[in-house]
Amino acid sequence: MNKNFVLATLICSVSIFSSCKNKKDEVKFEKNGCFYIYATINDSIEGRFVFDTGADGLYFDSTFLTVHNSIIKSDLDTARMRGSGSTGFKQVLLVKDTVKTSIGNYTHSFTNSPILQLTDINGDNIAGIIGNEFIKNQILIIDNERLVLRIDTVVNPKKYEIAIPFNYIDGRIYLAIDLNMKDNLTVTANLLMDLGCSDAIMLNSPYSKLLEVKNFLPQNRIDYKILTAGALGGSSEGSDFRINSIKIGNDIIENPIICITKDTLGAFSKTDYDGLLGNKILDRYNYAIDYRGLKLYLTKNSKSNTPFKSTHKGFGAIKRSDVAIVNTIYYQSEAYKNGLRLGDSIVSINNVKVSELTEQEFNEEMKAKREEMKVIVLRDEQIIEISFTLKYLL
Repeated sequence: MNKNFVLATLICSVSIFSSCKNKKDEVKFEKNGCFYIYATINDSIEGRFVFDTGADGLYFDSTFLTVHNSIIKSDLDTARMRGSGSTGFKQVLLVKDTVKTSIGNYTHSFTNSPILQLTDINGDNIAGIIGNEFIKNQILIIDNERLVLRIDTVVNPKKYEIAIPFNYIDGRIYLAIDLNMKDNLTVTANLLMDLGCSDAIMLNSPYSKLLEVKNFLPQNRIDYKILTAGALGGSSEGSDFRINSIKIGNDIIENPIICITKDTLGAFSKTDYDGLLGNKILDRYNYAIDYRGLKLYLTKNSKSNTPFKSTHKGFGAIKRSDVAIVNTIYYQSEAYKNGLRLGDSIVSINNVKVSELTEQEFNEEMKAKREEMKVIVLRDEQIIEISFTLKYLL
């Protein structure tokens, strides 16, 4: 499973919504684990943002702001935040100025926007994160087949098969989801809906420990480590495994792969919710989030019956300039057993130089189905060639 995700942490953000002339305008988005969208800042600066319901306001990438420093009009402020990685609270800089943010014809203004280091987890082409406050008491409508969204003031419930109430607390969406873990042992987890999460479900470490004590967790697991798990740094460790089913409203999803985290610091060590509901589940539906009526409406799409597959290559990497950094490794994989390590800089993949690939081409190469892979990596100023077979680990 792709572990390159973002979860922004709680911070107050003041914003003003500007009405759109045409509420039915559709805006295209991209999916590569996370949910990416292009936005225009202050009418002139375009950037690629993670559109993330796991975040509240607007967050900037530090490299993007270095290039576009005209966004900053006054002295920066500071705030304390805790990120997704296994790290404690850290002080970050804030852009205090009002920042006009436009997605298509939809416009929103933010203040107090934190500055984070996002390139380590999202690659070079990242400008920041846009969270729930952009929608502001309206309805976000997502079509995962056509890869378009729109923002509206009304929703037609008859268009959807499922309606689930949610709680909206501190700018985030929480849903009660039933998990049939094994042997008809079912739990109801309070999950944060997170479009910045590429997994199906990721359970926080306190909740995972509780399930472990109760013997609710399956024994067949594959273990991973992420080098940089969040925008504030810090690694993350956990395991993937299959469970019997997930129940969302009246829909039952069979044999999904979910994961647990083992972090003792950071957002995944929190106890006020049980985990994340991510895109490996949400991509199977077209849906509408009614922020005013506090309901999630879903209807199954053509992806709804797609089988869940585990990691095939056994590692994940983020393209950075002329190399790709190994950011995730699975310890049971042939890649790890044959010598690939976290932090390795991949200079060549299957006899193609990474420097000759765009970010999209590199990601497509990583997704390609093949039986063998060869990478050339740079580690401690030494060039190392590593070849390994590929197989699904679950």
